[in-house]
Amino acid sequence: MKKLLLISQNFYPEIGSASNRMKQVFRRFSKQYDTKLLTTEPQYPNRAIYEQAKFWDDAMDTENIARIQPRTTNYEGNMIRRFLLYLETMCRFLWRIVREKESFDVVYVSSPPISIALVGLFAKKRLRATLIVDIRDLWPASLQGVGKFNKPFFLRIAYWLERKIYQHADHIIVNSESFATYITETGIDTQKISFVPNGLTNQEMAQGSQEKPMKQEPLTVIYTGNFGLAQELDSFINMADHFKNDDTVRFEMIGYGAHYQTVTNAVHDKQLHNIHVYPPDTRENVLQKLLQSDIAFVSLVPHPVFETVIPGKIIDYMGCGLPIIGMVSGYAKQTIETAETGFVFQHEEADEMYQKLSELLANPVLRETLRHNGLAYAKENYSWQDNFQRMEYVIATCK
Repeated sequence: MKKLLLISQNFYPEIGSASNRMKQVFRRFSKQYDTKLLTTEPQYPNRAIYEQAKFWDDAMDTENIARIQPRTTNYEGNMIRRFLLYLETMCRFLWRIVREKESFDVVYVSSPPISIALVGLFAKKRLRATLIVDIRDLWPASLQGVGKFNKPFFLRIAYWLERKIYQHADHIIVNSESFATYITETGIDTQKISFVPNGLTNQEMAQGSQEKPMKQEPLTVIYTGNFGLAQELDSFINMADHFKNDDTVRFEMIGYGAHYQTVTNAVHDKQLHNIHVYPPDTRENVLQKLLQSDIAFVSLVPHPVFETVIPGKIIDYMGCGLPIIGMVSGYAKQTIETAETGFVFQHEEADEMYQKLSELLANPVLRETLRHNGLAYAKENYSWQDNFQRMEYVIATCK
């Protein structure tokens, strides 16, 4: 039986797609291989919420989980403190690996942040293991996209490190097909890259596929996930403002992130009584909220780098049978339109989006068609069972 070392800054019980992805990977790998995980104590988006018992709602084999406790706190809205957290976490992980007495066949790291991939490079040499790098986002490009990382000197170093990671990894897994195109343009062989998207469990698929009873007005338009630098949420608030006198619809948001307080302040300042902002919650509770909703919203900052990503919420929306409306472009737009599960617009097309939302609210047949299209597409493309088979093939063949 192969021995695997997983390294991830994000892991259960943290919320977010990064944590959920590594939770699913660890759970599956623990059944197939002799697996150990190196991670942090839960701290994203902040440590305080994990004092609530509801976040520890899943049985997990803790015997093979090693956690470190970074001292850096209050980093969510402060880029300098965030980089200090990444640096501290990297150093603590490196020290753990220096002291590691076990041998491993495979080191599997989840990035971003890029610092965790650098830990993987060290672990590869120190443990003489095969290195698999799971790329969930493009760093430093995504930081440039939100205007937080534009110093030429630091960019040269960051892009150089990024290339070194790609070059020295034995295999690269990406959760967006567009990432593969970007990475091959740096000179990496396509045979070294595998596409494994985020996914849904069989139980989550089954919940979403259950028939929904006819709902009386008002209908609910919902947004869930990160209130971060890359998510352009003014468009959602403006949409709620546009429909504030329409009793047939209400708006809900559940999430976390650097702009959480900014969003709640905007709703308060605009005196929008038709929109409710909920604090962070468990994945199970958020999925239940989605199942009770009628239409889902997604948006990203209009920047070329975000044309390569597919937000994990899109997969969750499809799996819950929700028609999607929003403002995205590139790969996310292509996915929604290929699945025929919603409508997307440019950021200058707000009026067109409002008109389409009105159509969706008035047309239950159209909503049901989009719902079934999304469910079918999710079942065909986003099953964790299929994902595991791809990952296990990589582990079996990678040298």
